[in-house]
Amino acid sequence: TQDWLQITGPTSNQVGSAFKTDNIVRGDDVVLSFSVYLGDGTGADGMSMTVLDVDRMTTFLGGDGCGLGFGYDIACNFGPALPGYSVEVDTYYNSEVDPTPEDHVAFYVDGDLSIPLAWAAVPDQEDSGWHEVVVRIQAPAVEVELDGTVLFTTFLDPSIDLDFPAHVGFTAG
Repeated sequence: TQDWLQITGPTSNQVGSAFKTDNIVRGDDVVLSFSVYLGDGTGADGMSMTVLDVDRMTTFLGGDGCGLGFGYDIACNFGPALPGYSVEVDTYYNSEVDPTPEDHVAFYVDGDLSIPLAWAAVPDQEDSGWHEVVVRIQAPAVEVELDGTVLFTTFLDPSIDLDFPAHVGFTAG
């Protein structure tokens, strides 16, 4: 009724996801804008926009903890990786995997948290305010914008294939 979706509540140790499954998009050509609200709770907040490869998927929910619902089973989480790619907004420093101790936005492929293909430190996102994110994928180019500022534009290695049928959704932890 409020025109928004809550993926996890404001308490620790939660993980969730929501995907649009009534249509399939091409993973190599996605432009999506959305607003994210992090805060008001006791947990370490983070979320992802995930483009899920429908040919390789087995679930809609990846690892918990630092996996934020898309990443795979490593020291700071438990669970599978979601195949495809994810743009995360993360407010907690997981020294095992995070590229920076600051709040950050990062781009990952196949839930592999050990290799952010692009990232940027950002101002405090766990501020109980809405932030506008725009993700533009026109492979091999990846661009992410936060609150009107382009955080990064990167060109993926040609061996990284984003041309797959996909569901687009969100995960959070």
